[in-house]
Amino acid sequence: MGSVKALSGVIRKKKCRRPLIITDPGIRKLGLLRGLEKALREAGLSYRIYDQTVANPTTDNVAEATYLYRKAGCDCLIGFGGGSSMDCAKAVGASIANPGKPLEKMKGILRVRRRLPLLIAVPTTAGTGSETTLAAVITDAKTRHKYAINDFPLIPRYAVLDPGVTLGLPPFITATTGMDALTHAVEAYIGNSTTYGTRQDALMAVKLIFENIDRAYENGRDVKARRNMLLASFYAGCGCRCGGAGYAS
Repeated sequence: MGSVKALSGVIRKKKCRRPLIITDPGIRKLGLLRGLEKALREAGLSYRIYDQTVANPTTDNVAEATYLYRKAGCDCLIGFGGGSSMDCAKAVGASIANPGKPLEKMKGILRVRRRLPLLIAVPTTAGTGSETTLAAVITDAKTRHKYAINDFPLIPRYAVLDPGVTLGLPPFITATTGMDALTHAVEAYIGNSTTYGTRQDALMAVKLIFENIDRAYENGRDVKARRNMLLASFYAGCGCRCGGAGYAS
């Protein structure tokens, strides 16, 4: 609980001074950013917020956030929200690392190839596992074509699993995102690229989900259940990162 407050220390340790927080309108309206903002202010860190990320982040979202990053003189990124916000932050990092290279030229596998600015992921749902994966899924704003950018530099340097930011999730979102994590775990376990390590991650995720999803659904303020669901999503993401996912995901 409250681990987002430690982010200011991490940012200072990495010699960064001005993070860009990438999130969505709903997250900001719910006030989930308040703890992080307070910690950054108390540490004397300036920050900017891009809060227009949509459910399936678009190339326009990435372009707008990249412009804000450069205009404000930011030097690190925090993806705060569900998979969409974290994917948007990853794509912004790829754009910063490859100035002048269109996102479309980075779609596919191993086409980023450059170190991103410090990237921190703070999931507010226990589902996508994007805080540990090497993929960012982006939608072309003009054609509506959705594609994935996959490369190791996209894996966030830090993942902050703070159950406090998930306590307000409604039951429906708790259930659907939990099933998302379960799907990732099962597919990572049975996929053609599975290894002993990915199977262990997948099994841990499944165990945690079966032991905690009902509790988190029935009582959204159950801190232990929320923490374990975040861990489950994280382990499922680890499994998917190497074991892969299938059509259901």
